Amino acid sequence: MKILKKLSCSALSGLMLLQMLPVLANAGTESQFKYTLKADGTAKVSCTDTEIEIAEIPSEIDGHKITSLEQNCFYNCEKLKEVHIPETVTEIGSYAFYNCLSLEEMQIPASVTTIESYAFEATPNIIQFSVEENNPAYQSPDGVLYNKSGYTLIKYPESKADTSYKIPDTCQEIADWAFIGAQYLEQIDLNHVQHIGEDAFCWCVGLKSVTIPEGVETLEGAVFSYCENLEQVTLPASVEAIGNRCFYSCTNLKKVNLSEGLTKIGEYAFCHCTSLKELAVPKSMVSVNIDCMGYYYDEEKEDYLLQEGFKLYVYRNSAAWKYAATNHIEYEYIQTGLIYYILISIVLIIIIALLIAIVRTIRNRRAEA
Repeated sequence: MKILKKLSCSALSGLMLLQMLPVLANAGTESQFKYTLKADGTAKVSCTDTEIEIAEIPSEIDGHKITSLEQNCFYNCEKLKEVHIPETVTEIGSYAFYNCLSLEEMQIPASVTTIESYAFEATPNIIQFSVEENNPAYQSPDGVLYNKSGYTLIKYPESKADTSYKIPDTCQEIADWAFIGAQYLEQIDLNHVQHIGEDAFCWCVGLKSVTIPEGVETLEGAVFSYCENLEQVTLPASVEAIGNRCFYSCTNLKKVNLSEGLTKIGEYAFCHCTSLKELAVPKSMVSVNIDCMGYYYDEEKEDYLLQEGFKLYVYRNSAAWKYAATNHIEYEYIQTGLIYYILISIVLIIIIALLIAIVRTIRNRRAEA
């Protein structure tokens, strides 16, 4: 009996392993795909033909219903122009269409209820997303991909021709990489957004100015890096942290207001912002990281060097003052406290004058008595 149990367990383990291995499909259209069996007996597919131009994903291969597009399904299929996804598919894996350079429109059927992170990254020619109206999980107003409630903006098409865009009232969250590479976008109204994902506007080369809404607390990662035409950024008092490389290589950035309440500026956050000549750093700052301000990258020397003419305005004995002094960056103390001291001095003078008057009055009364 023990021997039979061992054989049964071995056979079962072998079957499970077989289900996990990719299998090449039979001849015909299906031969462009390989599949892996899932625990429920359905299959997830990935494309084997990197030269494919029109992808007709089958609903079934070798008797197995196709329910998922595998992670990296069409990775580097640069000639892919059209994709037809069957109604059996419920899931699109991460990086599924990464670097599909020729893809212009992405049609998502009603059956798809899960789209994993970065599924449509590096698709520079996508003009619009089209989600079937009866899809319970997603929608595509004006060709932009949102979740069904409209709370999260998932992906803005990189080749959408509009130069301006306003986030709808329902949207509170912009997903990681959501606008990355949006080449025509010049103006963005963030409306009521409260969270901006990592690298969300990276490589938006047309973007000229940005106002971050009140309520946003953190700018994660390289949110606006390589936005080479970005000139002005307005930050609300709610922003407490600016992430690593947040504004890296924004070479036309000239003005940034850092409000009191900001506590952290990440590594290289304002590095290679060669048009930014000065920056006033609030007293609330407690963490100022490596090369975050006043440096640029020299390609010939392949190193980060101090930016000539850059100046910091800092509070005495603050974290920003220590950063400036340590890195030999020109700085000047912020003197906003001078008005406070003047007011205090005036009040003290008035009090002293009143005390003198009272003392004189008392002396005069005693003299008259």
